[in-house]
Amino acid sequence: MEFTALDFETAHGARWSICQVGIVKVKNGEIIDRYETLVRPPDNRYHSFNTTIHGITAEMTKNAPSFFQVWEDIKPYIEGQLIVAHNAGFDVGALEQTLELYDLDVPEFQYDCTYRITGAALDDVCYTYGWTLNHHNALADAEACAKLYIECLSEKELPIFEKNPFKKKKGSNPFRTQLTGDILKPDFENADPDSPFYRQKVVITGIFNAWERLELATIIKGLGAKINTNISGLTNIVLVGSDPGPSKLQKVKMLNASGKNIEIVKEEELKEILSVLNHN
Repeated sequence: MEFTALDFETAHGARWSICQVGIVKVKNGEIIDRYETLVRPPDNRYHSFNTTIHGITAEMTKNAPSFFQVWEDIKPYIEGQLIVAHNAGFDVGALEQTLELYDLDVPEFQYDCTYRITGAALDDVCYTYGWTLNHHNALADAEACAKLYIECLSEKELPIFEKNPFKKKKGSNPFRTQLTGDILKPDFENADPDSPFYRQKVVITGIFNAWERLELATIIKGLGAKINTNISGLTNIVLVGSDPGPSKLQKVKMLNASGKNIEIVKEEELKEILSVLNHN
């Protein structure tokens, strides 16, 4: 029973924006080591939504080391190890994307996910077991994950996890806000007819690091676009951020295969287009 439990907190919608690392090393069913550090994300930029979740601010990390600077400390906990996280897809993705950002090699490791095993939120797990949890503190979450995985590896049957009645209600994520109301009504009269978005039916999917969903929709609408929420044969352009809706992309692929010409524009390309428009 040897593994490393870890948790990352991020500064905004991009997974490479790690701002806190929590690591717990387990051997023979016992916690033998802990590691935690704040990390200064690229540009030390935060979104208020993320700060409301974990409480970390730019002021707190302005003098913190970058992930590049702490990687040699972190690497031995990960290389060749079994990594465990609660919602491991997120944490492994954050690790891989951050290493790629700094042009660092991704080490070999295996991983497992306590959320996949239990299907329960971490704060519900801790409430059921009577464990204290400073939720969304990276080290606290990593330690709770480690304790849960030890329970999962034991021969004991897992309990039915109760809902934590003291759970804080999460606000809606502005990076994934469902677009409704006036933003879906086009404003052709006040838009530049020479804009590449003029009278184009545009769908936004995924998380954009530079803009909240409503902010981006407002920009594109101002350029003459008709914002839609669903892909159809009438769609002209799909703006694609990270973690886009797979069903939307599949529908674009299907429609284009049938003869439609729906253009996919990713965030970096969109930034270049808007930069040119802003300088004209």
